[in-house]
Amino acid sequence: PKVSLADGSVVGGEALLRWNHPERGLVAPGEFIAHAEATGMILAIGGWALDHTCVQLGDWARKGTLTVPVWVNVSPAQFQDQALVDKVRDTLVEAGVPPRLLGLEITESALMPDSALAAETLTSLVELGIELSIDDFGTGYSSLNYLKRLPVGKLKIDRSFVADITSNP
Repeated sequence: PKVSLADGSVVGGEALLRWNHPERGLVAPGEFIAHAEATGMILAIGGWALDHTCVQLGDWARKGTLTVPVWVNVSPAQFQDQALVDKVRDTLVEAGVPPRLLGLEITESALMPDSALAAETLTSLVELGIELSIDDFGTGYSSLNYLKRLPVGKLKIDRSFVADITSNP
């Protein structure tokens, strides 16, 4: 869940993957995502995450138990896929999910290779009614000026900037 610091209310959620390894138990994404990206498996994993999240969102929406968006991470390989916008649209329709209930997090590095194409893709996603967030901001070469040109509603600053916030003035 994503919780408001002001009042403790749930303001959203994030779909987080864990690999349930038969011998090691739950394995965090930090241990398997890089391998999935290197082998091309990330497209299948990312598609699965989007599909299953939307199915769950649709179920919750029909039951009236969900009124806040759930965010799904989009890998750089998924973001580069020309069919991403169509895939997201089709998945929402098939699952019966109002677009306002889905948020997509795109890493800063996914936006860097072609900023014009990135802006076009982001605009198309926003036009579907989806809110967007840039994840891991500050790990690449983006500037705040660059952000002004993107239709992004939220910014998640990379943990390396806040990890020692309580001990490093």
